[in-house]
Formats: sequence, structure tokens, C-alpha cells
Amino acid sequence: MSNRVARGLVMVPAVLLGGVFTATGLFWYQEGSMGSRGLAVGLGLLLLVAGLLVGLLAPRPDA
Repeated sequence: MSNRVARGLVMVPAVLLGGVFTATGLFWYQEGSMGSRGLAVGLGLLLLVAGLLVGLLAPRPDA
């Protein structure tokens, strides 16, 4: 398995899950859910940043 495939296998689910958690946290309107909303947004942003860092900062082989 090449590094490119491995990066994709880590990056894509992390970015997708980060987007889902962030959207859930932003649009979750239920009484008494402020702590859960903050946690969902925090986890979502953490996953988004981690997924994007994996895709952008991984070393690329010289051509």
C-alpha cells in the first residue's frame, strides 16, 4: 500500500466525520444539550484539522 492510499484512508473518514460532528453540534437544538453541542463541535473541529493535516503535511516522494 502506498503512502498516498494510506493518507486517503485516514484523511477522508476523518474529514467526513469531522463535518458530521460539527454540523450536528451547530444545528442540535434540544433543551439541556449545551454541553453535548460543545463537545460535538470540538470533536468535529479536531477531526477536521487532523484529517486536513494528514493530507497536507505528509511527506511526498521526490519524482
